Amino acid sequence: MDARSLRGWIGVVVVGGLVSAGAREAEAGRARTRNFVVDAPTQPAAEAVARHAEALRKTIARAWLGRELPDWPKPCPVYVKLTGGEPGGVTTFDFAEGGGVTHQEIRVEGRLERILASALPHEITHTIFAAYFGGPMPRWADEGASLLSEDERELAIHDRIVLELLARRGELPLAQLFEVEEYPKDLLGFYGQGYSVSRFLVEIGGRPRFLQFVKEGMGGGWDAAARKHYGLSNCRELDRAWRAWHKVTLASGKPSKPPLIVRAQSADEGMEARSAPVEAVGMASEERRGRSVSVTQ
Repeated sequence: MDARSLRGWIGVVVVGGLVSAGAREAEAGRARTRNFVVDAPTQPAAEAVARHAEALRKTIARAWLGRELPDWPKPCPVYVKLTGGEPGGVTTFDFAEGGGVTHQEIRVEGRLERILASALPHEITHTIFAAYFGGPMPRWADEGASLLSEDERELAIHDRIVLELLARRGELPLAQLFEVEEYPKDLLGFYGQGYSVSRFLVEIGGRPRFLQFVKEGMGGGWDAAARKHYGLSNCRELDRAWRAWHKVTLASGKPSKPPLIVRAQSADEGMEARSAPVEAVGMASEERRGRSVSVTQ
């Protein structure tokens, strides 16, 4: 579907495998918090993911918006698939005609510790942006800025990706990057450049200014937004400033320092912690295991 459609806007973690839309939901454990209902293969995993999702929702909203979000009208379903591979995730949204999220759903997969450290923060950030914009955010910013919520390991991977991208001259001019509506063939390169540009803008101006820049760029043009928020005459000057920053900051070998990290508890710690109440809402019987379920109300 068209990227600007009101239904089906998707945020995807690319490091590792993607979670397909037809993946079978885990049914062995379920946990509920005020804003999430989590299905996972085990009850400890469901509780750990649910509790960490609530903590992320608060911390990431404060970092980007300066405030916590009010509780959602209905909990966001989160489906967890535990594997031995790298983390991956998909978040889908439905938007109302006049703006606003009417439905959202998160699917994550990988090892539990990597889901908590990488995939879940990324996907929760998508929900914060969706609440702020009330509709689709430009892909480069949605994915690039969501990567800033991941841990040092994933950011180091994307630092290397963007170094390789620039070395082979595979990057897009920023005026072109800002207008991309469909994921390009070079998906890793696109994510890497989106991450690098987002990190640059956040480091020079902060998160709230970044969001204002994106909102006004979408509505009134990127050149005008660059002048207003960063004092640069147009996207071409912004492009040159980003490249100069990148050369000094990353090509010099200076390690990446993520702007935001929310430490995850292990599954065992999550069961004993009481900072964010989690309600266990049932275990699936063996005869139900493997069936597709939906907790969307």
